[in-house]
Amino acid sequence: MIFPQTAEVMALVAHDNKEPEKDMKAGTGSEETRQASRLEEPITFNRGLPGLGESRRFTLHVIEDNPLFYYLQSIEEQDVGLILVDPFPCFPDYSLEISDQDKKELQLDQVEDVLVFTTVTLLGESKMTTNLAAPVVVNTRSRLAKQLILPERVEEMRVPLPVNEE
Repeated sequence: MIFPQTAEVMALVAHDNKEPEKDMKAGTGSEETRQASRLEEPITFNRGLPGLGESRRFTLHVIEDNPLFYYLQSIEEQDVGLILVDPFPCFPDYSLEISDQDKKELQLDQVEDVLVFTTVTLLGESKMTTNLAAPVVVNTRSRLAKQLILPERVEEMRVPLPVNEE
């Protein structure tokens, strides 16, 4: 499964016709991004996530007033989590290929069931980076997720995120 280098992929993700959650602000962020906030059920990382111990089940929460960012929170350990970002609005040329093995692990059959995020590192109050070399892929249908390692993107482990300094 190859993700083209356009926002068209994210448009494919917006297949659900539910209304946005009540805590979502209408008109903020892309419809594709708000789609992730509709993951009402927990998602499972069968192999866990590097650095997050034994946690396997997580919930995904949109960060209020900033719908491109999400908090991935462990169900088993409430204090464990990661900040994630939808990489496509920030990096329109970003693309990735999901291997057949990863598709099988995620029970992934349709591109419409895919959400892609990258992890965020905060560097002080006004600097952030994201890891484009290890995206988190979520199958919205099976509720399975995995952090992929993309060796061809090893130089993109700490890519500065554009910061809006209003």
